Amino acid sequence: MKPFTSGDISIPTALVTGGTGFVGSHTIELLLQRGFQVRCLVRRTRSNLGWAEGLPIEIVRGSYYDVDSLREAIGSADYIFHIAGVTKARKPREYSNGNVLSTRNLLEAAATDSKLKKFCFISSLTATGPSIDGKPVDENSPCNPITTYGVTKLEAETVCQLHANRIPIVILRPPAVYGPRDQDSLSIFQWASNGYIPAMGDKEKTVSLIYGSELARAIVEATVSERTTGETYFVADPKAYSFSETMAKVASMVGKRARTLVFPKWLLYGLAGISEAASVFQSKPPVLNIEKVRDLVQKSWVCSPRKLEDHIGFRTQVSIEDGLRRTLEWYKEYGWL
Repeated sequence: MKPFTSGDISIPTALVTGGTGFVGSHTIELLLQRGFQVRCLVRRTRSNLGWAEGLPIEIVRGSYYDVDSLREAIGSADYIFHIAGVTKARKPREYSNGNVLSTRNLLEAAATDSKLKKFCFISSLTATGPSIDGKPVDENSPCNPITTYGVTKLEAETVCQLHANRIPIVILRPPAVYGPRDQDSLSIFQWASNGYIPAMGDKEKTVSLIYGSELARAIVEATVSERTTGETYFVADPKAYSFSETMAKVASMVGKRARTLVFPKWLLYGLAGISEAASVFQSKPPVLNIEKVRDLVQKSWVCSPRKLEDHIGFRTQVSIEDGLRRTLEWYKEYGWL
């Protein structure tokens, strides 16, 4: 595979991992709109291109466990957007390989790219953990991840920081992301369509959110800015939302008068135990497990995006009402709902 080349040296070049997915595909589309030449790294074992299908980009096949193939995929990229990661797995080792080892190998490969201007790593609010007192956590808050996913995202951040003397790096920590193409937030709309607002453990909980294409904008703007080198940022809507009120908005949009359905913690943990036991005979990770319940029953998953706004002026522009409406319309158009 030849490195990036262009007759016009002013054309910026980017390698994107995770470009076949929800956030990655939105990021690629924005990069293309802004005149980037884009290369998307796809695992050799992946049979389709997902949401990257049909986009005017270069597809390169490689393995996150083969540094030479990663080096070849990077070529002489100006920017690397590392969005790929493992969010669901059967064993802790799968999280570690997919989030930590893959990031370390990609950084080792990137270290040989003398043209590289920035390496952007997409972490997660889960690397910090939930708010203990209900106040939004910020970049100075202590990190206390409560799931294996969160632990491995934090470990991957440490790997990035250890490479910061050789590579210009920025780390972004989004909270829950929603929007068109997202399968995880689909369940919210399905519950509301059936007339229910699920309360996991407690009726009242607060969450930070960000719309998918808004996160993509933050990713691009934070990566191309010289101000962000060596920094870590939360990226979210400036307002935290009541989960029950957000669900009520969705129910209203689908024309339902929803009622709250409370799932006590003991029931959730019991169902998770049964689900984990049954998953022994399945190839995919269970939909519900003990760690997922631990995540769901927290009262406050909230963070402050103030630092990113102070540094580069980034602020989300899509209201929760518009974001939810656009998402609902997309789900209907594509037959997901």
